[in-house]
Amino acid sequence: MTARTITEATLLVIVVLLCWLGCAGMLRMREPTQSLHYLALPAMATVVLTAAVFVSTGNSSAAWKTLFISITLLAINSVVAHATARAIRIRKLGHWEPRDADPIEFVRDTKEPQ
Repeated sequence: MTARTITEATLLVIVVLLCWLGCAGMLRMREPTQSLHYLALPAMATVVLTAAVFVSTGNSSAAWKTLFISITLLAINSVVAHATARAIRIRKLGHWEPRDADPIEFVRDTKEPQ
């Protein structure tokens, strides 16, 4: 086995581990908003996958396409997580903006005079 093959295999094992850890974390959390944090692990796995493709194919069109997909997934991940958290809050409370009667804690502006 060459160093290149070992590097590819190691990177792909890291990708699989990150995806499985993300799935396990999502299943382990009690609240849906807590499980949203674990969506970042599979998104970060795309960066490692891109590195594996670059090691495997070198400077090829497949590698650059994988890089583009990876950047797109990383950018969309935070937007989708935020939109999902807002939808969960709307479903639970009926609105998304904070109100005094909400059972969810929020931070008030501390610049008010005392």
